[in-house]
Order: sequence, then C-alpha cells, then structure tokens
Amino acid sequence: MQKHIFYTVFIIALLPMVGKAQISQDAWLDSIQSESYIGMEVWLDEMELASSRQLEENATFGFYKNNPLNSTEEVLSRLPGMSMIRRGNYAWEPTINGLSSGQINVAIDGMRMFGACTDKMDPVSSYVEPNNLESIIIEKGGSGSAHGSTVGGAVDFKLKRPKFNSAISGSLNSRYETVSNGISQSASLSYGTDKLAIRMNGSYRSYQDYIDGNGEEVYPSGYKKLNYSLSGAYRVKSNNLINFDFLIDDARDIGYPGLPMDVAFAKAKIGAVSYTLFEPVNWIKEVEFKAYANAVDHLMDDSKRADVPVRMDMPGETKTYGGYAQASSMSGDHTIKAKLDGYATNAYAEMTMFIPNERDMFMLTWPDVDRQDIGIFVSDSWQTTEQLTTQINIRAEQAFTQMNSDMGKGQFAVFGYEEDDFQVNHLVLNTGVSAEYQWSPALSTKVGGSYGERLPSVSELYGFYLYNNFDGYDYLGNPEIKKEGSYQLTASLKYQPMDKLELNVSGFHYWFNDYIIGYIDESLDAMTIGAKGVKVYENVDGVTFTGFDAQVLYSASQFFQILYGVKATYATDGEGIPLPLIPPLKNNLTLVGQVKGFKLQAEGEWSIAQNQISENTGEIATPAYQLIHLRTSKDWDLEKMNLGFSLGVENLLDESYREHLDWGGVLRPGRNFYASLKVGF
Repeated sequence: MQKHIFYTVFIIALLPMVGKAQISQDAWLDSIQSESYIGMEVWLDEMELASSRQLEENATFGFYKNNPLNSTEEVLSRLPGMSMIRRGNYAWEPTINGLSSGQINVAIDGMRMFGACTDKMDPVSSYVEPNNLESIIIEKGGSGSAHGSTVGGAVDFKLKRPKFNSAISGSLNSRYETVSNGISQSASLSYGTDKLAIRMNGSYRSYQDYIDGNGEEVYPSGYKKLNYSLSGAYRVKSNNLINFDFLIDDARDIGYPGLPMDVAFAKAKIGAVSYTLFEPVNWIKEVEFKAYANAVDHLMDDSKRADVPVRMDMPGETKTYGGYAQASSMSGDHTIKAKLDGYATNAYAEMTMFIPNERDMFMLTWPDVDRQDIGIFVSDSWQTTEQLTTQINIRAEQAFTQMNSDMGKGQFAVFGYEEDDFQVNHLVLNTGVSAEYQWSPALSTKVGGSYGERLPSVSELYGFYLYNNFDGYDYLGNPEIKKEGSYQLTASLKYQPMDKLELNVSGFHYWFNDYIIGYIDESLDAMTIGAKGVKVYENVDGVTFTGFDAQVLYSASQFFQILYGVKATYATDGEGIPLPLIPPLKNNLTLVGQVKGFKLQAEGEWSIAQNQISENTGEIATPAYQLIHLRTSKDWDLEKMNLGFSLGVENLLDESYREHLDWGGVLRPGRNFYASLKVGF
C-alpha cells in the first residue's frame, strides 16, 4: 500500500511542474549557479573543448583527463576536494572533503542509483566510463541538495548527447599498459539529421595483476570490464526534444587485494527517457521531465582465494525507479529554479557460508529493504546590486524505509527490536544562503552558510553482520538511528589580475550533530571468523571537518601552461580524536607545453605523511611520497580522418608507495609505460 500511495502522489505532483534548472558554468572552478556555494564542472569531451572552451580549460583538461582511456576513477582522483578510497585496482569509492558513501550523492545525469555491494565494492562511479561522459559536475557540502538530501556534496556524471545535423562520425581508441599488461579499447559512432540524432559508445578493459614499486605482483588485482551505451534525441518541434539513454556495464573476475573476497561480477543496466521544452513561454528558459530505471547485480565470492577457512558467497542487488521535473524562471533580478524528484529503490543481499562437514549457514545482510523518497528543491539567485549576488536554496524530502523480509525481522528481533522498528519515516531538510561579491574585474569572493541533513543508509539501518576489513569488525545496523545533520561554513576567492594568471582558493568548516559511526558493543559476539568484535551504528555529536583546496593556473603563452593544485582535510570526533580515512595534504604540479605540434606534459605529485590517524580503528600511518609522470602526444588532421597517439610513463622513479585511503596497506602500481592510439573520422 505504501508503494502505491508513493507512486500516486509522485505522479500527481509531477504533472504541474514545468521547466528545467539549467546548471551551466565555465569549467575552471566557477561556482555552480544557485545549487552550489563552491562547485565546478570538468569537461571530458575533447571536441567540445576544442570548439568552444578557453585556453585555460584546455590546460585543465590535459591534467584531469590526460588520456582518452583514463578510467573514471583516475579522472575523479585529480579533482579539487576529491579523494578515492581504494580497495583494489577497480571501482575506487569517491569522497568529497573526506565524506563518502551515504554522506554524498552520486548520480548519472541526475538519476539516483545505488550500489549492490554491502562492502561498497561497486560505487555508482564504477558503472560509467569517460567515453560515456561529456562532463563531471562536483558540488561540495550541502550545496549538492539539488540531487537529494546531503551533508557532503554531490557528483553528477553528465552523459554525452548526440548532435543534430551531423555527418556520420566516430572514433577508435586503444591503449596498452606495461605495469599490468593491461589493454583498454573504446569506440564511438554518431549521426544526426535535422530531426533525429544517435550516438553509440563502447569500451573494453582487461587488466592482469599489476606490479608494485618493489617489483612484486599484487594478487589479486586484475579485472575485465565491458561497457556500452546508446543515446538518442528526437526533435518533436523546433523547441521540443525527446532524449533517451540506455547503458550496460558488465565487469567480471575483479580482484581486491585489500579485501578478503573478490567479485565474480558487477553488472548494471540503466535506462532513461526525458522530454524537454526550450522557452515554452518568455519567462521560462527550459522545461524537462525525466523518468528512469536502473538495476545493479553484484556477486562477492572467495572461490579463487587459497587457504580460506570457510568459503562464502555474498550476492546483492538493487533496483531503482525514479523521475524528476525541473524548471527555471527569470523575473527581473531573480533567477528562480525548482525541482520535484522522487525515487523508489529496493536493496537485497545475502550471505552463505559453506562450512566443511556441516550445514551451510545462510543469512540476509540487506533483508529486502524498500525506500520511497520524494523531495522538492527551490533556489533563488538574486542580483542584489551590480556587484553582489545573493543565493538562497531549500530542499524538503520525505522518505519511507521498510524491511520486508520476515527472516530479516527475525534476525533483528533477537536484539530486542519490534515490528515498528522495521518501518521508518524521515523528513529531511537542507537549506543554505551564500553571497558573492565582485570587488573588481579581477577579484571576487564568496561566502556561504548552510544546514544539511541526510538519510541513514540501508547498511546503517538494517545491515546485518557486515564485515569491515578496514578495522576488522562486524557491523550491525541500528533501526533506531537518527538522520545525520551538519552546519557548514564555506568561503572561496577567485583572483585573475591578468589573462595569463588565475588563482582559486576555497575553504570549509563543518559541524556535525548525530554523526553516524560504528562503536564497539562488547555484549555481542562476532560472526565472521577472525573478526575482532561487533560495532553497532550510533549517533554522536561534536564531529568537525575543516579543509581547503587551491589551484593556480599560469599561461605563459598559448604553448606553455603551469597548473598547481593543493588540497587538505582535517577531521576529529567530539573528543578531538582524528577520524579514520581522512586524506592528508596533497600537491600536484603540471607543466604543459607544445613543441612543433607535440604536446609535452610533466607532472609532479606529492603527499605529506598522514600521522593524524584513528588508532581505535586500527588505522596505520601513511608515509609521504613523491611521484613524477611524463607524457607526450601529437594529433594529425588528415583529409578524411584524425589520427593521434600518446606515450607516457607514470611513477617514473618506480616509487614504492600507497595513499592513505588505500585499504589493507596494499602498494600502488610501480613504473608504468603506456602507449595509446586514437583514430577519428
């Protein structure tokens, strides 16, 4: 009954909505308009950059996506404020300013999607490839609430759109890497008439176990992955457009050296259709309605591991259906944007232990959990004076979460929970205000304050004995857990005294109430063999996060640019004890030059040691490291095709190192030579 009520309310509410919140901005750290206080969009479409972007954006493109076949995780790891939790060589989990998982929203073209692994081995970012993408939008802190309630921000992967009135065109890319005997290939094909446009993408990756800086093979770290997509657009009228997208991602035989189990497969199917009206009336810029569905299927197993005491299979799946309508309106000095969105998702996961000479042990780790969610977002960007722009936004969201499985209810009943604990309603609020002042043509500053809340995740509510290899504890959900809240202050500065120089600095400070974290429960016994004990999710106050990031771009000429970036986060609990998995200060310096048509790029990457560690979780300090990468590439414009190649060496000095967010103390790849070839027609 709850599901039927949700769908009815959502459809009725969706019908009156007209419009689209057009989120557009320059790539080099301009703020997302009214949805964000500090945000950015990084363009990954090289043709888009070549035709309409500025010189400095091409320099940042060369840094963020220095090869057409870079993985999505490699691109994300280079963005300001972003760090990646790495459990293996595949599917790194994104963090924004040290916040991750349920604290941030990760969407694909505005679509909500949820991984199917209880151990977070399949973040949403793992189901897209850069050749699917036009850009990546990053929104920090509570500013990501346009996509859903959040305390940490949002990442939105914008899919490439086909172009009308375009001849048949395509591209082929191939890359080989020595450190893992890895092969990456991708292809695209597109065509557009005045009424219909189609684009197809495909990619394939096959990597063996890589070699670390000590010359040792890291087992198991190989994987295979196939990804392909189809996008289309149909022009109903001159200002009416129908878009559709279909994407399939299939990864298999994935090794995780930082975990006790591997992944037999991780598969996703994503589909969406939208209807857009451009300027239906004078005061509405754009109107969009969108409906989508996605399904994720994931299987953890340890069948290829030697010397496991007990074999286990842990399959999981999620199914999500949703939609949204969004609009923007301009009235005088105000740009008002509104969005109504909703989704329904189901999460199911189980575990089977195959105990020798005994009966198999079975339990539900996500016991058939449904969540229905509907929210409304409104923002107003007000040009208060010629120099001052004020932004206000608010989001209200109602979510209903319930456990459906009688077996799952029985599992939790032994801890004293009753039927009412298996149905939870949450009203979640996000609100914020910011002001940007243009002191001069060269200098602008922006300050913001916000309050954000987020829903407890399925694992935090109803997860059952989920083993965490990072600290060695089984985790138990808490059906009585409260929603997490955060007060936030942000500030940014942009200084561009000349065309050749640009400086961007941003800082933040977050105060959390009811922060969700696992604490040891001495009264419970572990179920996983070798686990230290059991932690139960609880709410705590007094948690703080503080940090900054800065970028400097200097363009000496159109043939030489220098890009420097630095980022750092510091986080403690109410007693001043450092929180786990917080990245240390990290620097990047990139030099980009052109000589006789050859693009040359040298990169220096270094991180200080992370000694601010959470000792009660068993976290260990991480030494400092320094890396050097060298790259070169050249493109040729031939009569009927474009040809390009690139060569490079990563970790030139074959350093033995790991980053602080890498699980299990596993070392990263050593010296890696790569070569790639691309053909466009």
